[in-house]
Amino acid sequence: MARRHRVLAATAAGLALVAAPAAPSARAADTVDVQVPNGTFAQPVAPDSGTAAGHTDWSPDNTGVVFGKALAQHPRGYQAAALNWNSAALTMRTRLWGVKAGSSVTLTWDDSPGVDRRCKPEQVKDGQTYNVSLITTGPAPDPVVTTKGTDTVGTANWTSGRVFEFTATEDNPMVSFDSAEQRDSLSCGPLITNVTAKQTPAPVDQKVRKEQLPGPKAYRGNDPLEPGVAVDDCEGSATNCVFTADPRYSYQYYGQTRIIGEVYINCTRNAVVDDRRMENTEPSYDNLTQYYALKGAPLVPSRSDISQSRPNLAAQAAAGFSTAGGNSAAVNTSNPLTWSRTTTKQLNPTIQPGEMSWIEVQPARERVAGSFTNARNKYRLDAVFDVPSASLPDRYYQRSGPLTETELQRCGSVRPTAGTPDNGAGTDKRLLTLDAPPAGVPTRSVLLAP
Repeated sequence: MARRHRVLAATAAGLALVAAPAAPSARAADTVDVQVPNGTFAQPVAPDSGTAAGHTDWSPDNTGVVFGKALAQHPRGYQAAALNWNSAALTMRTRLWGVKAGSSVTLTWDDSPGVDRRCKPEQVKDGQTYNVSLITTGPAPDPVVTTKGTDTVGTANWTSGRVFEFTATEDNPMVSFDSAEQRDSLSCGPLITNVTAKQTPAPVDQKVRKEQLPGPKAYRGNDPLEPGVAVDDCEGSATNCVFTADPRYSYQYYGQTRIIGEVYINCTRNAVVDDRRMENTEPSYDNLTQYYALKGAPLVPSRSDISQSRPNLAAQAAAGFSTAGGNSAAVNTSNPLTWSRTTTKQLNPTIQPGEMSWIEVQPARERVAGSFTNARNKYRLDAVFDVPSASLPDRYYQRSGPLTETELQRCGSVRPTAGTPDNGAGTDKRLLTLDAPPAGVPTRSVLLAP
């Protein structure tokens, strides 16, 4: 059963509602806006003094109504959603897109008692109650939020700036508004509008390995969706989806250094120049490819390069990445999304006597987090790519150092051929002397492989 973080009721003066446990206060410099789709309930458009069925981008979107601007009487002219309608107490939910688990969120909104002409004076005189909550696991608490009251049926009494603070327990958390009005006229319930949110994003976890990226998440509207459905939808056409990179969780970094080529040990008395041609290949990683591999259905033709197995989706990601870099046309960019890279270098390291030498590379990489969206069917797919960086250079290191005991012993050992006789030399220089044949016994040579 869903559990909703309990909030405290606000007074008529509009004091803040506080989640339990409360999120730490965010500094203004740390906070960023959060997208709340249709937060002012501008869709669907209702007649000024009438209503329109549904509330776009909220769930469920086929129940309830929005009140037109004149009927809602909001001081800023917003439409409003009713939490009771057609003899039912309603639940309205929406997701806060782009919020990661662990982020501190502040949700704000305005409320008023109902303005429906069917309301009774006793229903609106002391205000109306509803609950605002974060959907998570556990039992559901009782409703605790109360609007201001009104002495006149059909007259709004708006409270601006209600506040609910919480820490997100999952990515794209869902918040819910639930009516608690169960009195005679069930079409008389609280109104809400101007729903906004801000967040202090959770710190970026740069310890996540590129080989084990967090799994993708997909949604249809506010409801979870199997990621493969969204992947197939984006791949269906080059223009099906739009990728938007999230700069808060995208970053460049240097990967772990590794040895490339051979280790050269100089056992001579002189410095040696080792002319070598180095080739280094940096592949791409992504949580979509890893998702399919974990399902036991790896992508083809390449289970490691999404640009080969899902070229349309990869092209959409590349275009969104370029757009995020300031290239609105997403073409002819100097910093493209590079799916794989092979670098060839001619190196000439010098190895001193009695030393060993090797080459290490520290690859420059790019972690790109973002989402694919398809406005036509309201699909959303959150994905992560880890690719070679096109704007950050790789680092090459020439390493050298003294020999280990084992290597010193190897350098000091005798030649493997030193004790091997060379009986191909002349008879006067042979290392082994052959005895003459016995007297009176003829000798002959037989060709073994005629």
